[in-house]
Amino acid sequence: MKVGFILECSPQGPDADIYPYLANIFCKKLELLKPETLINKQRLINEGPLVAQTLITDGCDYVYIIWDRMPKWGRSGKCEDDKNAIEQGLHQLKIDRDKIILCCISDMLESWMIIDGKYITKYFQQFSTHPLQSFGDNKSKSSQVDPKNRITKYNGRYNDYKDNFQIVKLIDDFSMHVRWNESFKFFKESLESICLK
Repeated sequence: MKVGFILECSPQGPDADIYPYLANIFCKKLELLKPETLINKQRLINEGPLVAQTLITDGCDYVYIIWDRMPKWGRSGKCEDDKNAIEQGLHQLKIDRDKIILCCISDMLESWMIIDGKYITKYFQQFSTHPLQSFGDNKSKSSQVDPKNRITKYNGRYNDYKDNFQIVKLIDDFSMHVRWNESFKFFKESLESICLK
């Protein structure tokens, strides 16, 4: 089963590594194409439907369109508004809606990444000669706001492009992430559902 990804990041962005990596964990039988990276949210909304059409024409059984709810980047910051705009484009192109999975991440990739804090601590511990204070868990929506700044305050050397994928690769149990972030739960469960087909 062939699956494509349309993302709002740059080609070098951590999302382009992380989401296919996770998809392979949650469903090993998928054939994953190299993600289509549309640089920013507005381009994803405007161009995503046409890119999705091309991916389906090229043989994709499913296409994920994934973006972060925040920052707003001049939009409302509401997932439903972004989804409605993408849906309009999909409808205009008469794309089979059953093949498209819209995944708005709340608030952003790092929001679910910091839920189980032991992996943040474990990652940065390898760069320190003294024991680090625990990063702590972030189970509430309010504690998942502004996650990049939270990580930077914990460790000033943090660089999302360099560190995010390495942190995610340390995670061997996603149960807390699923429990405490609805958008991550949707992403994981949608992949598992596809895997059953």
